[in-house]
Amino acid sequence: MRVSVVIPCYNVEHLVVECLESILAQDHADLEVLCVDDGSTDGTVSSIKAMQARPGGEKIRLIQQPNKGAAAARNHGLRESTGEYIQFMDADDLLMPRKIGHQVRLAVKEGYPDLIVGSFRIIDAKGKLIQERYYTSRKGDVWMHLMRTDLGNTIANLWRKEAVDAAGGWDESMRSSQEYDLMFRVLLNTDRILLDTELYTIVRKRTGSITQTNLGANWIRYVKLRLKIIEHLNGNRSAAEMRAFHQFLFDSIRVLYEHDPKAAIAFYDSEVPKNFRPMPSPTTGATYLKLYRLLGFHATQKLWARFH
Repeated sequence: MRVSVVIPCYNVEHLVVECLESILAQDHADLEVLCVDDGSTDGTVSSIKAMQARPGGEKIRLIQQPNKGAAAARNHGLRESTGEYIQFMDADDLLMPRKIGHQVRLAVKEGYPDLIVGSFRIIDAKGKLIQERYYTSRKGDVWMHLMRTDLGNTIANLWRKEAVDAAGGWDESMRSSQEYDLMFRVLLNTDRILLDTELYTIVRKRTGSITQTNLGANWIRYVKLRLKIIEHLNGNRSAAEMRAFHQFLFDSIRVLYEHDPKAAIAFYDSEVPKNFRPMPSPTTGATYLKLYRLLGFHATQKLWARFH
């Protein structure tokens, strides 16, 4: 089974070589690698061409486009791809040698799911471990996983091309939450989702990435996607189940308040049900809840922001 590896590349001359080496080291032979250069101004193109000259480099195809952003580059690679499944990559991330082959074997065994959600490790620029995420079961409430930003990520997952195409591909207008927006749209069309308990993906965090800048706008997008999830599930879940989704929405609005109080208050007033009563959570503790019951959201958040 062919897998297409799609890599958006922008000014990553010192990173893309190691990324490509990890792909060429995969134990799955039927690969095509589509490097979409997004208008780089450094030596990225030269680095990719040097990799094409190495053993196995015939699998690598260089595609060039004017700078349009990573989502546009992924869509360009998606259009050019011929694989049944897509391995999306970022040029600074790495795959362990068994990653693609393991997930392909899993796909065949489990009846070709539309999305395989992978476990992963996050490291910093110096290689220090930040986080590991393992799934303990291949089944679970995928909507709650999606709500909690716990449904893998761009790199750890293996995407069925047909499902990504049916969902409309990547939203090129979004500056963050792109893969979760895409997974939301995939889930609207299918429940054929599998959680992968094995860890074969390494995500490297870089300073200055979009996830670490423009935090107010990022959190607004984050909350808006959670509202879409709740809107989709309303009427299909019990009141008890929906309380858990509303609790996570409430906690997300509280985090947004740290970056954009006005937007957070607007979301709380318009989107949190009037009969909602928050419960203790990793974000919302007992002291906050006592103040909330006495003062309400607006006053409690203002007080909380002053002393925390």
